[in-house]
Amino acid sequence: MGRNKLEKPHYAGHPYDSTFKLLMDERKEEVIPEFLPEAVYRETLSVEVSRDALRVDRVYKVIYRKEEHLLHLEFQTDSDGEMDLRLLEYHSYFLRKYKLPVMSLVVYVFPTTVVESPLEEKSGDEILLTFNYRTLCLWKLDAERYLQEQIYCLYSLLPAMGSVSAQLLTRALDEMSEYYKASSHRLSGELLRFSLLLRRAERIAPEDKRQVEEKLSMWDNLMAQDPKIQQWRAESRNEGIQEGIQEGIQEGVERGVAAMQSTILAIVQERFPLLAQQAEAKIKRISELQSLAQLTVELSRTRDEAMARRAIDAYLP
Repeated sequence: MGRNKLEKPHYAGHPYDSTFKLLMDERKEEVIPEFLPEAVYRETLSVEVSRDALRVDRVYKVIYRKEEHLLHLEFQTDSDGEMDLRLLEYHSYFLRKYKLPVMSLVVYVFPTTVVESPLEEKSGDEILLTFNYRTLCLWKLDAERYLQEQIYCLYSLLPAMGSVSAQLLTRALDEMSEYYKASSHRLSGELLRFSLLLRRAERIAPEDKRQVEEKLSMWDNLMAQDPKIQQWRAESRNEGIQEGIQEGIQEGVERGVAAMQSTILAIVQERFPLLAQQAEAKIKRISELQSLAQLTVELSRTRDEAMARRAIDAYLP
C-alpha cells in the first residue's frame, strides 16, 4: 500500500466537519461535478450505519458515465494511516446495501499524509483483493483557475489551494460578497469556512494572511450573528473545556507516576544500594499508579536484595 510520508500535527476535525458538510448540503449539485468530473447529482442518501466505527461524511446517488453510481465523499483534514481500510469498509457496506458501483473519494484539505490507491491485500505473491479509490488534494489545485472561471461553490476553499496571494483572496471575498448579497445566511457560512481554512493555511505568506484577515474583519458582525456559527462556537468552547479537563487529569497522573517512581528509587537506594543502578531502568517502565503504590509497600517490607529484585520484576509490563 503506497503512502506519502508527510506528517502534520493533529487538529480536531470540528468545526471543519460541520462546515464541509454544510458546503455539500447547500452546493452539492455544483460541487460534485468539480470533485468528480462527469458526475451528475441525483439524490442524497441518508445512511445509518449501526457500527460505531463507521462515521460517514456524505453519500450521494449520482449519474456517472451514463450509469447510476454511489459517490462516497470524505473530507480529511489530518493524516490517517488507515484511511484506505476505512474506505474499503464503507465501500463493502454500501455495495451490499444498494447494489450499485461505489466511487470512493477522499478530499484532503491540508498538506498531510496521503494514502494512495489502490489498496492491495496479498498472501505472499498472490493478490487477494484490489480496491481502487480516488484522492483530491486541495493544495494541488490552482486557485487562479477557480477565480477566473467564477466557480463560486468552491471560493470558500481557495485558502487551501495552491498559487494563492492576498490579491487573489481579497478579490474572491469581494466576489463572494456580491454573489451572496441576497442571502446573509449563505454568505456567513461561506465566510466562516473561508476564515477557518485561512487560519490554518501554512502555504500563505504571513503578510498576505494578515491582509486577508483584515479584509475578513469587515464581516465579523455578520458571522457573529449567524445562529449556526454561534452553535459551532459554543460546541467548540465545550470541547475545549473537556479537552482541558482530560489534559489536566492526564498531567496529574503523569506527575503522580513520576513521584511514585522517585519514591521507590529512594527506598531502593537506601535499603539496597547495590541494586539501585540496575533497578532504576526497570522502575521507570512501571507506569500504573496502583502497581507503583503496591510495590512501594512491598519494598518497604522486603528483607533482602534478592526479594527486592523479584518484587520489582513482578510488576514489569
